[in-house]
Amino acid sequence: MRPLKAVLLTLILIAIAAVFLLALAVHHGFRASTTPPSWEAHIARTIRNAAIPSHESQLKNPLTKDSRALQQGRDTFLTRRSICHGIDGSGRTPVGANLYPRVPDLRSSTTQHLTDGDLHYIIENGVQLTGMPAGIAHHAASADDTWSLVSFIRTLRATSTDEHKVQSATLASAHYSGSTACAKCHAAIYDRWKKTPMANVVLDPREHPDAITADPAHNPVSPFAPTDVAFVYGSLWKQRYFVKLRRRLRPSRRAMELRAAQVASLPRRPENRLVDRRLS
Repeated sequence: MRPLKAVLLTLILIAIAAVFLLALAVHHGFRASTTPPSWEAHIARTIRNAAIPSHESQLKNPLTKDSRALQQGRDTFLTRRSICHGIDGSGRTPVGANLYPRVPDLRSSTTQHLTDGDLHYIIENGVQLTGMPAGIAHHAASADDTWSLVSFIRTLRATSTDEHKVQSATLASAHYSGSTACAKCHAAIYDRWKKTPMANVVLDPREHPDAITADPAHNPVSPFAPTDVAFVYGSLWKQRYFVKLRRRLRPSRRAMELRAAQVASLPRRPENRLVDRRLS
């Protein structure tokens, strides 16, 4: 008799709890605009993780060191997943912010602590009663698409202190594209690149005396000497010469005075007023 009473008591308690939850839901309404409480999110994550088969959870990503797979995962994420998760994985998008439950932050430790198999299973099969659909592997020619997404998601995690120090040191010692530092590892590519017009669009006349193609002595607006030019911008068809004055690169005061005098001598026609006002 006692076991029967225990079963009946358990059923009664479950019924009372169900009625309470139903009344609570009716009072608040079924709205996706409400934010899920933390206890509900914790319970939902626990149930989701427990529902993943153990053999799936123990799988390892076979494409961890594949750079092509990482690029493929990035492209797939940006084209198919960013509408919900955002391009940075934060989930702060018009769609992600209005789903119930909310789209998780892929950068957070809660997501990054999942195993490769957990992420693969969630992407491939989706999550019921949420906005997470089944993944692209069901409609793709290769199952590697899902693993490539796992590889990209791993790159969204926050950098550690040591990684941040390495990044800071790398940025501090970086050189602009096309500098001679690139020639150390890419000599053949650099030798071809330095002969292109783009590589020579900015030249220092001290290193390239033939960079100034015009004759400064025949300049009627603002005569200058070749030694005054800090650098030359342009090519044979059109060039601009920059003069360094007081640690700044700008046109000389004489050139501005001559230009103002030329504008002042123009007839007062409507099309000339805008230029006049800009110099006033």
